Amino acid sequence: MTNTAGFARSSVTAQSWETYVEDGRETGEIHWLVQAEEGQVSGLWRIGPEEGAEFPYKPAARDTFHVIEGEAELETPDGEKIELVAGGIYSFPAGFTGTWRTRSSFVKFFVVA
Repeated sequence: MTNTAGFARSSVTAQSWETYVEDGRETGEIHWLVQAEEGQVSGLWRIGPEEGAEFPYKPAARDTFHVIEGEAELETPDGEKIELVAGGIYSFPAGFTGTWRTRSSFVKFFVVA
């Protein structure tokens, strides 16, 4: 990752992915593009169906993402099921809660701000 004068650039390689841990639980892998001091982050996130079968989803800030590959489902506390599919663009506000279920190997480009 290169970040100079507000410009960020990165190249994805096999070695550029790192384990992503949230709330003490390994939740896929991440390739960072931006990690700003203000808490704004962006990059690529991937997870397979085995390790991402089901976990709580609760963004700390607005999570906007484009699904590059795969399928997943978010189920809200009231039972609404939101299908996340390749090509889809989604945005969830801070405070949103749901249960994430990965259906197939999943890759997204995300911006959390």
